[in-house]
Amino acid sequence: MDVSRPGKGRLRIAVTGASGDYGRLLLSRLDQDPDVESILVLDVTRPEGDKVEFHRVDLTRYDAESELTDALTERPVDALYHLAFLFGPIRNGSLAHELEVIGTMNVLTAAGRSRLPRLVVPSMTAVYGARGNNPALLREDSALQGCPHSRFVTDKVEVEGQVRAFRERHPDMRVLVLRFAPVLGPSVDNPATRFLKNPVVPTLMGFDPLWQGLHEDDAARALHLALRADASGEFNIVGQGVMPISGLIQRAGARPLPLPGPLFRAGLHTLDAVGAGTLPVALLDYIHYSWVADGERAESVLGFIPLHHVRDAAAALKRS
Repeated sequence: MDVSRPGKGRLRIAVTGASGDYGRLLLSRLDQDPDVESILVLDVTRPEGDKVEFHRVDLTRYDAESELTDALTERPVDALYHLAFLFGPIRNGSLAHELEVIGTMNVLTAAGRSRLPRLVVPSMTAVYGARGNNPALLREDSALQGCPHSRFVTDKVEVEGQVRAFRERHPDMRVLVLRFAPVLGPSVDNPATRFLKNPVVPTLMGFDPLWQGLHEDDAARALHLALRADASGEFNIVGQGVMPISGLIQRAGARPLPLPGPLFRAGLHTLDAVGAGTLPVALLDYIHYSWVADGERAESVLGFIPLHHVRDAAAALKRS
């Protein structure tokens, strides 16, 4: 079925990770889309929605691949959104790896066997890494340097490699990877939102890197646009403009507190040790150096134009 030219009420969409932030953002859009007939949710919990059909699947179980294959074969769909990803690190790194990397392997195997026409997978611009020698704009063909000390980011880089290899094996399928800038808004929970919601936010003295941010409404729009895009490949999904991290903190209603590097690291290690850290220690690079992604390809190919400036996305945190 050609999803680029749908008739009213024709489209059947499958979604993993519907209960997560990406899933909730997407489902609200699909529920309002008159071309979407049904939403097959492949998850451990059933979300609300008149169009929802639920099939319980736990991506960390040994039988996840067969469950997915059976569900997608019995109820063929026009597109699969694989959204079962964590928005931030968790203390159980093995569980995170099982969900994201092994879970993605199961999803890709099932997608290939089911001969799906379209697969959409979210990623993050953090996969480029934050380095002092980064170009002014990171394009989709830039190296994915990641963050060697963060399993959270390393898993995202590994997933991208899996999806890229899958796309090469299935050239007849539309496979889109959306690399999101930090998603900001009142209903999402990730390292960036937790960091910016503090009344006082520590920064590295002498460093004020440029940051991007994406309003949660723009993130939802980008996910929805991927349903009909006549394209494959990776796309940077970023909001309007950039801001120094100090300005972003202030727009979020907080006060930046510059600290010397050793003191900053010691404080983060202490907070992390007692489970009270709002910014993972391993992600210090991202408040040290700039990592600005170029959104031109998403605009020209997907037609994605963000409606919100990064300053407004940050201000939405203040209102929340």
